Amino acid sequence: MTSVRAAKAKGSAFEYTCQHSLSKLYPKIYRTAERGFQRQFDLCCDEKEVVFECKRLKGISWNQLVKFYEKLTDVTPTAKRRYLLFQSNRQPCLVFYIVYDGYVIKTFKDVFMTEFEKHPSTRVTKK
Repeated sequence: MTSVRAAKAKGSAFEYTCQHSLSKLYPKIYRTAERGFQRQFDLCCDEKEVVFECKRLKGISWNQLVKFYEKLTDVTPTAKRRYLLFQSNRQPCLVFYIVYDGYVIKTFKDVFMTEFEKHPSTRVTKK
């Protein structure tokens, strides 16, 4: 069983990885937590036209995805594009978003045309 602390660390690491992977397309992307405020979404571009919610869970159902996306829509009424990035244990990163009036799930690479790469370590190595 995963402890609450470990689960939060896993989610935080996933946010950093998402930010790193998207920084090639969106150079001004930032985590809302590192700016000192919580907006009920995790990543945003400076123009706030594109917002991202990141979820790293053991398993996730369709109903959970729809609820997370509806909440993202409610808290970002002015955003032009919204993406829900999610990953289950030992699975690739997937993207949940809306096209016209239907929900779509695709792989990260299919949506953003770039690889999903783990962020570089911030730990200081001993010499």
